Amino acid sequence: MAKQNLAVSYSPEAIKKELSLAVFNLDDSSSNLYFRFELEKFKRLKVAEKSFYAFGINYQVFDGYEKGVMVDSGSWQGADSIRVSGIVEDSLKFKATTGKNYIVRVTLTDFNAQSSVSRIINLSKTYRGQCSDYLLTDVYDKPILRDYITRIEKVKIRSRFASDSIFQLKYYDFPGKSAAASPFDYVAELRPEEPVFKNKVELRFLGQSSEPFSLPDEGVYISGSSSDGFKLFRFYDGYPQIGNAGKMRDALRYISTDNEYADLLQLPPKAAVDKFWIDLAGNSERALTLIKRYYTRVEEANQLFSLVDEGWKSDRGMIYIVFGSPGFVYRNSEHEEWTYGEPGNPLSVRFYFHIFQNSLGIPDY
Repeated sequence: MAKQNLAVSYSPEAIKKELSLAVFNLDDSSSNLYFRFELEKFKRLKVAEKSFYAFGINYQVFDGYEKGVMVDSGSWQGADSIRVSGIVEDSLKFKATTGKNYIVRVTLTDFNAQSSVSRIINLSKTYRGQCSDYLLTDVYDKPILRDYITRIEKVKIRSRFASDSIFQLKYYDFPGKSAAASPFDYVAELRPEEPVFKNKVELRFLGQSSEPFSLPDEGVYISGSSSDGFKLFRFYDGYPQIGNAGKMRDALRYISTDNEYADLLQLPPKAAVDKFWIDLAGNSERALTLIKRYYTRVEEANQLFSLVDEGWKSDRGMIYIVFGSPGFVYRNSEHEEWTYGEPGNPLSVRFYFHIFQNSLGIPDY
């Protein structure tokens, strides 16, 4: 795995396919891979006056990045003419023994377009109560396949273990988290702001499912004290889209000087955004083109790199927004390497993102 180019995971095409994934541990020897995607993003092929989509899911389970030992693999294929919903969702059972950590690589293929996108899932299964022992669902027990919810959403948590008990989530806030620092003047000791403990949320479990609940406050919700425990995030309304002029202004940090940015903060958000882009583009028509291009990357960074805060504020989000999708991505258990240009070419640009953990034990790059 450490020698495989994983750049396809960060391609805009991977985001457009809207492949949603989640893993739920079934027992001590197996886990379930849930997947969902929308067919309208695929190529429709017409044959003999009939049109259809053709697609497939392939998964590979590895025993870590460095060992590179594949412990299981499988595939699933289908075709659809969108007579019903246009959404494909299903699950696959795979081997994963308790006491180990795994890397699951999932590839979605559009056979008509002859193109594929991939996603990587880190599966920890070393002890009872880890993140994959729980699954976020809607009130009808349908898997949601993401780790965040909206302010008005009601959800439930499915547990691998049946028990009539109280489940506790600790709620933390990260006030005033700023955008990532430039890699050209980055301070090695710099770390994100410390989280502030706010409250506890108690949920009643009946059997394997919690009571329905909602989370009105933004922040991170964690079960227990472990870095591998269940985590649930509440971002701003409208996430992962930019949402409002204030956030559009904030996201200009990467393409403005210190003085320019300070001036922008003195203006009302919409006036600041309009002034910046029109001054840069020279006219409103070209400004609209630049705005669409830039904020599309900001929203893609949110979808790819969000953890305790929006993905555009992360180090990887910053590089993705400024440089675009990397051509080569290699990852091991300690760092991730991005290359723009050909590997080994002295004119290429390379970035290394190292894993560290904040005080809550949540890993980030």
